[in-house]
Amino acid sequence: MTTLEINDLSVVLGDRLVLSKLNLKIESGKFAAILGPSGCGKTTLLRSIAGLITPYDGAIRFGKQLVSVSSLVLPPHKRNIGYVPQDGGLFPHLSVFENVCFSLKNRKNQVDKNQIVHEMLELVGMKGYEKRLPQELSGGQQTRIALARALAMKPAIVLLDEPFSALDQALRNEISIEVVSLLKNTHTTSVMVTHDREDALVSADTIALMSDGKVVQYGAPADVYLNPISAEAALSTGDIDTFLAIKNDDGTFDSILHDPNFNPNNFSKESVGKLLVRPEEIKISRQIPETSTLGTISKINYYGHDAVIEIVAGSYRQIIRSRVSGVIDFKVGERVAVSHLGPIRWVSN
Repeated sequence: MTTLEINDLSVVLGDRLVLSKLNLKIESGKFAAILGPSGCGKTTLLRSIAGLITPYDGAIRFGKQLVSVSSLVLPPHKRNIGYVPQDGGLFPHLSVFENVCFSLKNRKNQVDKNQIVHEMLELVGMKGYEKRLPQELSGGQQTRIALARALAMKPAIVLLDEPFSALDQALRNEISIEVVSLLKNTHTTSVMVTHDREDALVSADTIALMSDGKVVQYGAPADVYLNPISAEAALSTGDIDTFLAIKNDDGTFDSILHDPNFNPNNFSKESVGKLLVRPEEIKISRQIPETSTLGTISKINYYGHDAVIEIVAGSYRQIIRSRVSGVIDFKVGERVAVSHLGPIRWVSN
């Protein structure tokens, strides 16, 4: 087991600064997910850890071993990493056995190599497929083989670059659960880049949110989801409603959720901040108290297991989204009362 530690990592590609003094630490044996918008530097970070990109500045350590610093950059084959690319990266002309065995090419004892390959194939549930070619396998099976190849060399760290993105939704859920469970059971320090926020929340021990080449928030999935530091960070892990609001001296707030007559246009821009609210924290009801905020349902997006109901409220026509589970008996055009049942998340402009 190996701790991954990155300090002040900067990467320049062409004339563009892609990573800027990025810091990250992943504890030994943990499974970390890297989330962030396209172009934020996720894949560049992964390739830097793998040794496929030479950083401009900063340091990368695997445990006590310094693998990248200005005066020393170990090549990929000396870093003892397992790498699972987006498409699996299997050699189409090699059999399953040969693909897994490829990561053991530096071992001289063929008996040992054969034993390790068979152990890895059994570990990922692919025993009996030794003679198959990659094109004879399903997408999920190819992902398992790619993981077996990565684990065969007993790596210090496994890196996964959106390994499930090419799979359909049902298979992606099944395979991701299997792969993550396998990595955790083997106590392998793992880093996965993904654009699937639900996959990250379900799978990861820790989540790192990236923006503009930096890690802006890092922590356990529940903490990152419930306590985002900004609207952008909140959107990285789930849907969010943003409400213009005023923070009073006594710590209370004025917003459309607290005052049905609230209008941000009555205040200076400097004094107006934002409240971040998850749609599942918004309750709507046909019972309308006198002081409640009223709105009209404008749209219902039905997903089967739940629905997101959009309500237009206030004189400035604020869009409020409420996530409702169970039987959905609300109708478009219906007037409802809106209330907030979640924590207050305030961010200043």
